[in-house]
Amino acid sequence: MRILHTADWHLGKTLKGQSLLEDHRHVLEQIFNIIHDEKIDVIIIAGDVYDKPSPSESAVSLYDNFLKRVHQETEAAIVVIAGNHDSGDRLGSYETLVDPNRILLRGSLKGKERVLVRN
Repeated sequence: MRILHTADWHLGKTLKGQSLLEDHRHVLEQIFNIIHDEKIDVIIIAGDVYDKPSPSESAVSLYDNFLKRVHQETEAAIVVIAGNHDSGDRLGSYETLVDPNRILLRGSLKGKERVLVRN
């Protein structure tokens, strides 16, 4: 099994008033290429997807488009865990909308967790 572990994307971050959106877009393209070219089985995004609990619309769109592309164009399973910069409720709100066999999103902790099982 080939696992790609990532963390601390901080989408939506600005540095000295300058948006890092294009830099983030470039890095996510590199990550996508690794998933595709190396035939990654599971990508783990372990916290701090966003830079703040209420990310910009452009940051949310970048994240959404990345997840959709990975899901549609690869066979990789996706595991996302909220970090201290994320809103657990915001990330977890997608849980009911995703493919339960390939995507596991964890925002706020719950008493009973489901397991991601791939056939």
